[in-house]
Amino acid sequence: MHVPSLPRRPGIVGLVGLALLLAACSTTTSAGSTTTTRSGSDPGGHSVCSLVTPAQIDSTLARQVGPATVVNSTASTACRFPSASGATPSDSVIVTFRGHVSDATAASEQAALAKLHGSTSPVTVSSGQAYTYSVATGGHTVNSLVTLVGDTQVTITSTAPVTAMETLSEQIFASFASAASTTTTTTTTTTAP
Repeated sequence: MHVPSLPRRPGIVGLVGLALLLAACSTTTSAGSTTTTRSGSDPGGHSVCSLVTPAQIDSTLARQVGPATVVNSTASTACRFPSASGATPSDSVIVTFRGHVSDATAASEQAALAKLHGSTSPVTVSSGQAYTYSVATGGHTVNSLVTLVGDTQVTITSTAPVTAMETLSEQIFASFASAASTTTTTTTTTTAP
């Protein structure tokens, strides 16, 4: 099955389309394409999706979800955590990671989202910048929280309250910092006899 490349910055319409795409696919790798989709049972090694667990989403967002389905593209990695068996379908959560996002790109995207959805609201974060926007669909309000720290952008999309999503975002960036501080470099030095 061919999986099309994701747009550089999907809005909520793109994320809903992504959710439908992921529901239709379990594991797909497209030769010649830049997108790879993996089911939750095959997270693909050291995916950034491993920074967020279903248990963490349950405790932080109060949403019961299963293992992530991972979609990697050249622009982003999207982690879709589907509703757990027996849970409310609106419990699904999508966490998208992007690197190398400039302040100018982030501002341009925020302006486009404000135009598309009527407004965005700034959110105070301990470092970096963040905003949220919401869309009413299917009888639910779907919130997206976009956080940019340095040149790393994390977007969380869920029906959970924004304040809970802020906590999850802080936890994700703390995981990045922790992983970076535990990375070590080994240098081998040889001397001539």
